[in-house]
Amino acid sequence: MSVRGIGISLNADMVNGDLDALEKHLGYIADAGCDYAELIMHGLDVVIGGRVHPRRLELVRRVLDRFKLGYTLHLPYELNLMSLEKGEDYYRGFEAGIELASAIGCDTIVYHSSYAVLNDSNLEHYFKQYGKKYHEELFAILLDEDANRLRELGRLAQGAGVQIGIENNIWYDIRQEYTYGIRPQDVVRHIRRVGLPNVGMTLDIGHCYLTSIAYGYDFKDAILDALPYVLHLHVHDNFGKLKDAKSYMSNLPYGYGDLHLPIGWGSIPYPEVFDWLRSYEGIVNMEIEFRFYPHFQECVEEMKKLLSA
Repeated sequence: MSVRGIGISLNADMVNGDLDALEKHLGYIADAGCDYAELIMHGLDVVIGGRVHPRRLELVRRVLDRFKLGYTLHLPYELNLMSLEKGEDYYRGFEAGIELASAIGCDTIVYHSSYAVLNDSNLEHYFKQYGKKYHEELFAILLDEDANRLRELGRLAQGAGVQIGIENNIWYDIRQEYTYGIRPQDVVRHIRRVGLPNVGMTLDIGHCYLTSIAYGYDFKDAILDALPYVLHLHVHDNFGKLKDAKSYMSNLPYGYGDLHLPIGWGSIPYPEVFDWLRSYEGIVNMEIEFRFYPHFQECVEEMKKLLSA
């Protein structure tokens, strides 16, 4: 498996706009032997009110330039282009993310897939704009609108030399939330709606493992079906238990939820996964819970062994 390099994600809450914390945490990643760090947009305090703030940008750029690292950029986790109330604000935030990525040399942006909350109590909010349409019919319209927005943003990103990876996500409760983000094949279908070469998939292996067990689809088939569209890769480990005790410390003893463990600490069969992904040539980004930073170097060393096997 020949890849561009190995990365580790920052933690937005731990950086929280503090430039000293940003430098310290990038140091952990660089010292571990990484080639890349994945920045989290809402942890940098550079995009303010939907615009890139030039003085903040310059200060952040100075910190980034201190390290021999390449960078990718994760958009804010709550950014959702299907949002009825906040969609326009999120769109502007996405535009600003493209501008920021270009300014700091990130050629890859990660976007969590869109979703709509469609329950009997809020459908009337959609009636004014869409007429009396319900659930599946309404979601089909929202899917087309979302693809149009992503196409516009994708063209903007093309001009900036940036690619957009739509990530398959996890949902603990989908009774009221409509999304294309759970099954990788559905993400691929949406990418094909968008129809641009620089809009592809960020395949999150940990999310895929959790949701394949919870929602009953084939883990291997999902990875293989997504592979031709994958331009970025997120890897981390868990135990496949889509339960949530509401705090990390409460989840960890029982192996519940999206734990973002180092590879090999959970039950995902990563030697097999990387065999399935042997044609992948992008960045392998480890999304490890940052509390495990003392293990970053061993994580990188183990990843190099897996990739060379």
